[in-house]
Amino acid sequence: MKIVKATESDILELYRLQLLSFESEAEMIGSRKVPALMESEVDFKAAFNQWLTYKMIDDAGQIIGGIRYKYDDGYVDVGRLMVHPEYRQQGLAQKLLAFVDEHCSSKRRVLYTCTKSWINIKLYTKMGYKPIKEEQDGTGLSFVYMEKR
Repeated sequence: MKIVKATESDILELYRLQLLSFESEAEMIGSRKVPALMESEVDFKAAFNQWLTYKMIDDAGQIIGGIRYKYDDGYVDVGRLMVHPEYRQQGLAQKLLAFVDEHCSSKRRVLYTCTKSWINIKLYTKMGYKPIKEEQDGTGLSFVYMEKR
């Protein structure tokens, strides 16, 4: 398994993985209003070049995970951490987060997840992220923002 920069030719496959990956979060929180599931393919494609997007591929070259980040005003915004459901419980999400840590270790990193996404919160806490604020959005869902310095 390796992590490499995604290209525009990966957009459709990454978008499909995003929909598949975030389905379990929707089930966990009891709502399909998860931002990653509400994003259209057109919006995903339009946002692609605003992020540094990486894919995790298996030995056959299949995309089995992904993560993206961008430099914002004094911090790194981390998003769309995803692992194909068939490849979960193997530490791949940790490897993707560690990859961002290696490339952005001198910067404060911030990510967010739904406050009901206890599996995600447990992972982020294990990886050194600490909650900094909670916000509710227009869908009625609450999100916790977490940072790592």
